[in-house]
Amino acid sequence: MNKKLKIGFLMPFSAVYPYYGMHITAGLYTAVNLFGLQQKDIEIIPTYIGQGQHKLVQEAVQKLLFFEGVDIVTGMVNIKALTEISPLLENYNKLGLFIDFGEIVHPTSGFGRNVGCLSMNYWQSQYALGQWAVNEFGSDGQVVLPLYEAGFNLHSAFLQGAGSSGSEILHQMVLTEEYATKDQLNLTPFFEAIERDEPQFVHAIFNGNLGTQFYNQWRNSKFYDHIPLITVENMGYDDILQDVQQLNLDFYSASSWRSTNQSVQNVKFVKQFEQMHHQPASVFSMLGYELGLMFGLAHQDIMKGDCKTAIQKMNTSKLEGPRGRVDIQGFTEQIYPVIDIHKIKTDHQKINQTIVAQSTAIGFDTSSVFEETVSGYLNPYFSI
Repeated sequence: MNKKLKIGFLMPFSAVYPYYGMHITAGLYTAVNLFGLQQKDIEIIPTYIGQGQHKLVQEAVQKLLFFEGVDIVTGMVNIKALTEISPLLENYNKLGLFIDFGEIVHPTSGFGRNVGCLSMNYWQSQYALGQWAVNEFGSDGQVVLPLYEAGFNLHSAFLQGAGSSGSEILHQMVLTEEYATKDQLNLTPFFEAIERDEPQFVHAIFNGNLGTQFYNQWRNSKFYDHIPLITVENMGYDDILQDVQQLNLDFYSASSWRSTNQSVQNVKFVKQFEQMHHQPASVFSMLGYELGLMFGLAHQDIMKGDCKTAIQKMNTSKLEGPRGRVDIQGFTEQIYPVIDIHKIKTDHQKINQTIVAQSTAIGFDTSSVFEETVSGYLNPYFSI
């Protein structure tokens, strides 16, 4: 019997995207198929890590390495945990290749010899969005977000981008748990603030159910159609907008990837994925596909425990994925992809997204951001 590639998969709880694990693995299977590997050639061992508490992550990795004997560890974790589990991977001479959404700026020094990340780099789209917003609408904006999102670098990256375009200060409101729980949103203090001091634009950073509640309350407010709305990248995804498209929304967002992107590799991915799995491609399936490309490329070295050669192959690989060259942070140099700024309009029939500008996060000095990020939140993004 041929030995299977054994993958340990760290899975935090997510009420926002409860089926994200299935989407990631579906994308992974789509990619490894290109290398002659089938689902029967891979064994995935999902391991629950609660809401990403670092102690649970460490214990899960220890179990996967010592008890399960996995060849590689992957999954979705808060990148602050990676420097803590890096010594475990090095001791067992195993590779860790993780997914994150770039809610925290990555350390310039990497995470350790055996650890890399495939990231959505939301901090980059936030920087580009802040830069564009000030150039487009003016320097006096208002940022609004709940307490959970304030534990990440999303708002600060937006502020840095705005600053690079000349804005000296933006108003910012963090809604406490009195006004924003995981289930309920009350925008009263926010509306009172923009009533007193009307901004030139509003930037909203919300997640899951609170995002849809924000859209409903914003659409029904007197400020709609009067103050331009700009949202964080995940609030512009179709799966969120499908729940509120009947509101006839009109706003702006940014992205480094959309399933509708017409690059050759993205069209190829979407077609292959949807033919194999009979479901729409999502950001999770796209990240799983990128994982699968790297696993397919280096699977023989990974199974032999030759991390050095596997990393070298990934580092020098010219493999193109749906977003362009597959960028593994910690193994390859930081890439600054083109960020699309979208004008989004919805009605009950369709969601229209029109690219109105493009930018990058080049110029954002991130040399000390990781070390200076102090937060009590151990969750990865979407793990609420």
